[in-house]
Amino acid sequence: MQPTDPILNPTIFLASFEWREPVTTLTDLLVAIVCVIGFIKFASFKGEKSGSFIFFKYYFLSFGIGMICAAWLGHGLQAYIGAEFKNIGWACSITGSLFLSLGSLQHLAVCIKRGHVQILKVLFSLHYILFMVLVLVPAFSAFIYAQLGSSIALIGFVLPMHLYSYIKTKARGSLIIICAILYALLPGFVFNSQISLHRWFNYNDISHVLISFFMVIMIFGTSKLSMSSSRN
Repeated sequence: MQPTDPILNPTIFLASFEWREPVTTLTDLLVAIVCVIGFIKFASFKGEKSGSFIFFKYYFLSFGIGMICAAWLGHGLQAYIGAEFKNIGWACSITGSLFLSLGSLQHLAVCIKRGHVQILKVLFSLHYILFMVLVLVPAFSAFIYAQLGSSIALIGFVLPMHLYSYIKTKARGSLIIICAILYALLPGFVFNSQISLHRWFNYNDISHVLISFFMVIMIFGTSKLSMSSSRN
C-alpha cells in the first residue's frame, strides 16, 4: 500500500523497483554524508587529541549510520520492509547523542568536581537506557521518543555544559557548539510545524537540509575542542 499523506514525496518507480519518498531519502543521505565527512576528519587526524576526541568521533559515526538507516529503512524501502525497522535509525541517533554528551562532559571535566562528573555520567546513562527502551520496545516505539531523547540531550545536557565551559574557559569550540544548538531550533521548528514548499520538498526535506548545516557547524566546534591543531 502506498502512503496516502498528500504532503509526502510521491513514490517513483525505477523499472520494478518502488522508491518511496525519494527526495526525503536523498536529503537524509545528505546529512549522512556530512556526518561521514566529520567521522573521516576525526579518524584521519594524527595530531595531539584531547580526551573528548574519541567521543566526538563516534558521535559523527553513530549519527551518520542513523541517517543512512533513516534514509532507506525509514523512507526509501518502506514498500519492502516493515515500519518497525525505522527504530534502528532512531537508536543510532540516541547513541550519537550519548557520545556527544560524554565528549562534552570530558571537555568540561577539568572545570568541575570529580563527583559531579560521575553524577552526570549516571544521568546520561539513565537517559540513554530510558530512551533506548522507548524506541526499541514495540509497545512504545515511536519517532517522538527519538526526537525527545535527542532534544533533551542537546538542550538539557550539551548546551548547559558548553555554556558553563565558555564562561569558565572562553573556549571557541564551546561557543561554536552553543551557536549550533541554538541554530538547531530552526529545523526542529520546521519539522514540528510541517512547513513545506511542495510535495517534492516538504518539511522532512527542508529540515534535513537545515540539519546538514547543523552538522557542518558541529564538525568545526568539536574539532576546535579536541584537535590540537584546531584549538586556540
